[in-house]
Amino acid sequence: MRNSADASCKRFVALVCAGLVALVCGAFGPASAAPSISPTLISVKAGLPSDGATRAVVLESVSMTAEPFSLNSEANFSPGDPRTRITLFVMNLDLLSGETVNALSVDAEDAAHIHYPLKVEYVGQVPGFAGIHMVVLRLNDLMTANLGDVLVRLNLHGMSSNRVRVAIGQIGGGPADDPGAVGTPAPQTPPPASSQLTLAQYQAQYNNPLFPADADIIRFLEQSSWGPKGDGSDFNRVRLIGMEAYLNEQFNEPVVNLPKGSNYPDLTFPLDDSSQGCPSGATQAACLRDNYSIYPVQRTFFTNALSRPDQLRQRVAFALHQITVVSGLNPLDRPSWLTVYLQALDRGAFGNYRTLLQDITLNPEMGEYLDMRLSTRTNPNENWAREVLQLFSLGVNELNLDGTSKLDAQGVPIPAYTQTNVNEFTRVFTGWNLNPIAIGAGITNWRDPMVPRGGTNHDFNPKVLFNGVTTPQCSGASGTQNTNCAIADLAIGLDNIYNHANVAPFISKQLIQHLVMSNPSPAYVERVATVFNSNRTRPTQMREVVRAILLDPEARGDVKTDPNYGKLREPVQYITGMLRGFNATSDGVIGDRSSAGNLPGSLDQPVFQPATVFSYYQPGYEVPGTGILGPAFGILSTSTTLRRANVANQLIYSGIAVNTNTPTGTQLSFTALEAQALNPGPGAIADQLNALLLHGTMSAQFKTSIVTAMNAIPTSDGNFARKRAQVAAYLVITSSQFDIQR
Repeated sequence: MRNSADASCKRFVALVCAGLVALVCGAFGPASAAPSISPTLISVKAGLPSDGATRAVVLESVSMTAEPFSLNSEANFSPGDPRTRITLFVMNLDLLSGETVNALSVDAEDAAHIHYPLKVEYVGQVPGFAGIHMVVLRLNDLMTANLGDVLVRLNLHGMSSNRVRVAIGQIGGGPADDPGAVGTPAPQTPPPASSQLTLAQYQAQYNNPLFPADADIIRFLEQSSWGPKGDGSDFNRVRLIGMEAYLNEQFNEPVVNLPKGSNYPDLTFPLDDSSQGCPSGATQAACLRDNYSIYPVQRTFFTNALSRPDQLRQRVAFALHQITVVSGLNPLDRPSWLTVYLQALDRGAFGNYRTLLQDITLNPEMGEYLDMRLSTRTNPNENWAREVLQLFSLGVNELNLDGTSKLDAQGVPIPAYTQTNVNEFTRVFTGWNLNPIAIGAGITNWRDPMVPRGGTNHDFNPKVLFNGVTTPQCSGASGTQNTNCAIADLAIGLDNIYNHANVAPFISKQLIQHLVMSNPSPAYVERVATVFNSNRTRPTQMREVVRAILLDPEARGDVKTDPNYGKLREPVQYITGMLRGFNATSDGVIGDRSSAGNLPGSLDQPVFQPATVFSYYQPGYEVPGTGILGPAFGILSTSTTLRRANVANQLIYSGIAVNTNTPTGTQLSFTALEAQALNPGPGAIADQLNALLLHGTMSAQFKTSIVTAMNAIPTSDGNFARKRAQVAAYLVITSSQFDIQR
């Protein structure tokens, strides 16, 4: 298909060289305004929509005829695919050097407000007009005959173009033009070519503290921390030294438990029998809470999120928790057990993914969670083998480097593995169990990595893995030979998985989704996956992957106008962003088991207790009716939407009170906002919240609503300053503009 499209486009370019498009590109209207940072689709003339000025300069890409376009074309250069291709023209298309079609997305909206993604098959400069590109699009299969006008928009690096009208079947009808739309004809003087920076040149700009806009620094902190701090300390640090240097500081930030490379301290392992470990009496409830429930690690998580300086490690480790899932649900709710797993994630956040796979594979709690410790030669269990392939490394379909699925000759995705592969890897992972070295009398060893069982428990015959790799026959069936074979097979099996071509795009895309946006372009995924692969043998591989994610053109910028850009703040991020933004004082008990808390759990994200191995939500979840990925929307419902507002109300107006499980409680501080309540006026509070929480994107209408609500609280009220600050904070925190990290 792609070869056919390329052939079509090359023939089209030849026609352009003959001068046909030169007429299109130079014949319209007065010079346009100064170039915008957004792409600009060219329309037929200047003026208002009422004068037809938003109609696109567009041609059928083979016949070179004008609209309206039929859905299929007889003279098509793509054998077996008669769908019509059309060509639009665009200015200000600031592609990186070497960037091509997988950096662009295009959609069309019809009169019924149905959106159709349009596949981009070619993009290139118009010969003789370096500042103008032509973009060849394939009409969507779901479009119908005589659809009428559709509004077409192009997106690059999170920036949207204007929308232009294109007629399908017949001219006329369609949705109303966007407010403020005007004609965008090509200028009489051709625009200059775009900068065409290399990726390295683009990223080098962030070495300069003066380069990023203030709003972009706030966006950067939203992506790399649990939320910008209300006191401005993290913002000021980035402004002082620049994003690149700030990332290096974060990579080298020390941790509490330095030997384990983690902010999770070692915990005492209690007796296996909770009735013996916590005998009845006045202290039993607290003993059970601290030794046999998830409470201590949840508390540590929120304490770290609110106060520890290594914010980036925490964000990446929590993302890895949602990729390589262990759930601390009963009976795996021992905090000492889960701590060993969380320490591995902290180390892996800036380490090597192959090392993390090893640590997670032999983690005792993972061995229990996915049954690997129960799997033997005579009683194999495939749970671990299946999930390490499907969820922790490859995904279900073979992938291109840009994360798109590879297709067979019929256009069907090619499975990444088969049941036979699962069976063979199940054999690889047989014969392991908890370390028998006792921690103490009556205490099973959930601290140390799993070890081979010995005996004849590991499958000692060869196993056929990916890409023709076969494990050797064990030198012996039992005893030391069986143990050595289990160790050797494990290394070969994990290497074989890690070296699969899917791992880089599969893991890179999910990390982008957790840190930056739900719908990264394939070009963004490819750039990050390339860094993943080029650092495969480095112990600091993940540092470079995270750096690539956060300094990519698709991540950076003070504003993004693509309507599908960004991600829903998952409940944990929603809550921590609020607490950090308002300088909360807290004991860290936000997710406890008491009636006063478990706020993330009320929003269907109980920390470290996902319901299944598929985590709290799935990375491939699409927002219903949109065709757009929105993973965190998988746990957003009418109920949890209402509870979000309730959580905001509780934290803003009352906080979390002191009780048995919350030693000091949690309270937000509004001191900085209260100082703005009267001088220089209520609008200053809205401006401050806009800068801190919305990175300058608050609409004028929204600001007016906030000021109106604040003014309704008279200065005669003895507590007016606090009340104005609270109502403004509540309105911003419960707004859709804060819900979506953009």
